[in-house]
Amino acid sequence: MADLPDFMTDPNAVLNDKDHEWRYNRIPDYKKVNAAYEEEKSCTHAEGSLEWLVSNLVKNWEKEMSYKLRADQIRTIDASKYRFSVNGKEWNNAEEMLQLGTYNALIGDTELYKASEMDFSESHKLFKRALRTFSWEVIQVYSGPPCVAFKWAHWGTMTGDLSVKVGKDQKLEAHATNEVIKIYGVTVAKVNEKFEIEQLETFYDPSDMMRQMSKNRKEGSFNPEQLAASGKCPFNPK
Repeated sequence: MADLPDFMTDPNAVLNDKDHEWRYNRIPDYKKVNAAYEEEKSCTHAEGSLEWLVSNLVKNWEKEMSYKLRADQIRTIDASKYRFSVNGKEWNNAEEMLQLGTYNALIGDTELYKASEMDFSESHKLFKRALRTFSWEVIQVYSGPPCVAFKWAHWGTMTGDLSVKVGKDQKLEAHATNEVIKIYGVTVAKVNEKFEIEQLETFYDPSDMMRQMSKNRKEGSFNPEQLAASGKCPFNPK
């Protein structure tokens, strides 16, 4: 463990990077998110286990990609090689992902969410207003470095209303459900000998999350049920 970087052994390691450039000119406060995770998590991984190590790496990666401003200061990735994709779609490099924001990069353009019509700030405000917290955990790791495949869960209680652009000047709007929104996915990460991420491929159904969040749809809102009748693929609506 002594030879491992701190971001593999401490899920909050990068929050100590006080000399780095952070969004909003401050290091983000994860106390509320961490407390919710500890209370609600379904898995407790043994210290030193592959699941524990991968969880720490991804949690630090999320903090850096969400709140650091410079790719060359993101310690969890090899910025010269890093690329990211969801559901086999186009790749984004580190600079592109910092511009898009993690929510936009992870969801993209679907029938129920138009990342191309929202900037970083809009996308983060949307989920922060709708969900009390948005916790993430590793469920199982299928293979170790350098190619790390793992299953994960992402969840949060919807305590605020939803308002999201779906294209063609339409919005999907819904009242808070006060229920837990939960999604599952699989990610394949390639890391180098320093455990820096070079490539991330994530697979999940982003529309499943939006359907759960739109359960209490407001009058006049875009209707997700129309999609089933249209026969369009939720992963590639074009």
